Amino acid sequence: MRLKDKVVLFVGAGEHLGRSAPLLFAQEGAKLVIVARRENVLKETAEMIRAKGGSVEICVGSAINKDDVDRMIQTTLDAYGHLDVLYNNIGGGWVELEKKLHEISDEAYERIIASNLTAVYNTSKAAVIQFLKQGKGGCILNIVASNHVRRMANPLYAYTKAGMIEMSMNMANDYLDDGIRVNCLLPGLFDWQPIKEPNVAPIPVNLIRTQPRIARQGFPADLSYAGLFMISDEASFISGQCLAVDGGDDVKLEGLVLD
Repeated sequence: MRLKDKVVLFVGAGEHLGRSAPLLFAQEGAKLVIVARRENVLKETAEMIRAKGGSVEICVGSAINKDDVDRMIQTTLDAYGHLDVLYNNIGGGWVELEKKLHEISDEAYERIIASNLTAVYNTSKAAVIQFLKQGKGGCILNIVASNHVRRMANPLYAYTKAGMIEMSMNMANDYLDDGIRVNCLLPGLFDWQPIKEPNVAPIPVNLIRTQPRIARQGFPADLSYAGLFMISDEASFISGQCLAVDGGDDVKLEGLVLD
């Protein structure tokens, strides 16, 4: 098992990308605390994990709220005694997408800043403090967005997502000597169907396509397996990196044919 006995605090455990990864990590031996704002979704994911013999606790809360973040850390410590990995599947602000900067409302501004910057700052700071207390290093993986996805949205969304990347890179440098790895995954366009199947497996669907616009979207498992590698000991020599999981959209693969 690639994550045997690793304690993972997974923030943003929804029904799609936020469910596939915890299920996979549990398959690989991780002990999990999963966090989201919707308790019913957390309970459903936890039941799926426990049905397969996995270890999981739930914590309802928002990463925008510092008190909630403190409770996430404490829930992890109460359950398992320490923390190894923070997986930040948080962020959003996919609102007012077609507006230019001068057209974006103050309400959208507050929402996007809170989702993409404040939340990641809160959880990362709390995790780093815990890692430093433990003195054994740690791992943070932030889920951001590919270049293509960032430029599909408005400039404020792109700006805050880029901010997540730059904060991650600076943290990777600042805490290198403390053994704390910080990396990002940059997902492209993904399928958003709710996940009901508890077993996660690689998707053997060809990348080859005629144009990026009609290419297959990513499946949650595509991102989950990338995350599995990045938080595992197999990636112990990797920090300060951004891995795009986007089917090649950022490099504009064209002229290919579907097999």
